[in-house]
Amino acid sequence: MATPAPIVDVARSFLRARLTGDRDLLARVCRPHAELASLAAARVQRVPDDLMAELDRLQTSVHELGDDRRLVHAYFGGTVHLLVVVQGPAGPLVDPRYAIEALRPDDDRREVIRRFYHALLVGDGDTLRELAFDARGTEILAHEAAPAGERGQLEHVAATMGLAQLGQGEPFAVPKGVEFVVPRHAELGIEVWSALTPGAEIPFLLRRRDGAWKVIPFHFIQAAVVARGGSIVG
Repeated sequence: MATPAPIVDVARSFLRARLTGDRDLLARVCRPHAELASLAAARVQRVPDDLMAELDRLQTSVHELGDDRRLVHAYFGGTVHLLVVVQGPAGPLVDPRYAIEALRPDDDRREVIRRFYHALLVGDGDTLRELAFDARGTEILAHEAAPAGERGQLEHVAATMGLAQLGQGEPFAVPKGVEFVVPRHAELGIEVWSALTPGAEIPFLLRRRDGAWKVIPFHFIQAAVVARGGSIVG
């Protein structure tokens, strides 16, 4: 399916603004964020003509995420840029949170998410049990190891996926539908994060145990049960 022109335009403008350090353009094509200007900090002295020409013929594909959110794959500069574009009353806007968070170094929360997701991808049951807040049921998440030729790519996906912490009232998709970050999460010491992968936004619920952050694996176990033809009770 062809990417709608307004979405191509907003993706192109976002990449152009980052490349040229154009803060005004960033503000026009992104949802508001207090740290939006940080995306224009690494301005290049002169943008090569071939890069500007590549922007003009930007290749994209789009995937529906639900809730008026689309995942755009923009092929630019020899790599794939993943952008979440949100359809609003005034048109599509880029959700800049993943790009902003990518400017920060990983902390222990981000590291445990990346390690857990990599273990999911390669079927590493031992690591899944180690990183799970409650390891019961994680055996269903383990599977035959990925072929050697795929391991490098899977490691790259886990190491580079965008990560953003969700705030109060924000939605996240689970196998049973859509849930929201509520005060109860904070009361229990649970943080809700969203990971941007090439195919979807994936929620991760984190909670500390024995002084370390762990992943609550419940939703992943539910998804595995459904994938195997089972059903979710309750």
